[in-house]
Amino acid sequence: MCMTFREREEALFARWAKAYEKNGVDFDQFVYDGVLFRGECKNVNGCWEMQPGEETELWRKAKCRLLILTKDATRNGGLEDVRIESVRQNHKGTKVMTSGSVFYSNLTLWSYALINARLGGEILPYDDMPTWDELREFYCSAAIARVNCKKQIGESSVSNSELRRHIVEYADFLAEQVAMYDADVILCCGGGGVIKDFVKERYLPDLVRFSDNDWVYYSPSTRKLVINSYHPSYLKKCEIMYEDMMADVRDYLTMIL
Repeated sequence: MCMTFREREEALFARWAKAYEKNGVDFDQFVYDGVLFRGECKNVNGCWEMQPGEETELWRKAKCRLLILTKDATRNGGLEDVRIESVRQNHKGTKVMTSGSVFYSNLTLWSYALINARLGGEILPYDDMPTWDELREFYCSAAIARVNCKKQIGESSVSNSELRRHIVEYADFLAEQVAMYDADVILCCGGGGVIKDFVKERYLPDLVRFSDNDWVYYSPSTRKLVINSYHPSYLKKCEIMYEDMMADVRDYLTMIL
């Protein structure tokens, strides 16, 4: 029987733990991540958490698989396991309310646009996108993996140099995790190009830039699409960031599909 992605991730993290120990880093600071859970969403002690489900089967059957590469989890408010994220506001009783955080607003917006377009749809104008609740439900049901490039819990922000140092230190593990998913679209969130550069150096060596803008990259040999995006928490209007990036994505998809 084939291993689930959760089993494969846990086996990788066990080896990663030994590297942490060797470097004198407390593994309690390690944040788990990977293919997002697609089971039931439960309210656990006031927090909404997705439970493990059929995410492996969903991922393997999906016609478009999205890998989101983010920087790290913050000490205040970050998840200890990214795979449970539900995009819901916590501590609101049993009432389901979509998270109003800029981070998730942008991630759900970008994820819907990229997956829908890659499946043959069009890049919709911002004003024609689904509601925030609809975007939440799409995000929590689609084939999406989210991976922090720096697994160690961080503060409110991390410098590009610190992010790069951590990536280099554990590059073999991170490269193995990225390759594990064989995603069709990779969204590299912030980091001043550090994350995108890692993808090129360790995963897609033939990655080329699509235009003079710095948003869209693609691999001719694999047809994989890589987006060098804003950080999702960047304090700029969602509409402006969306239209900036998606204009280039729209041009690329018009040419390639």
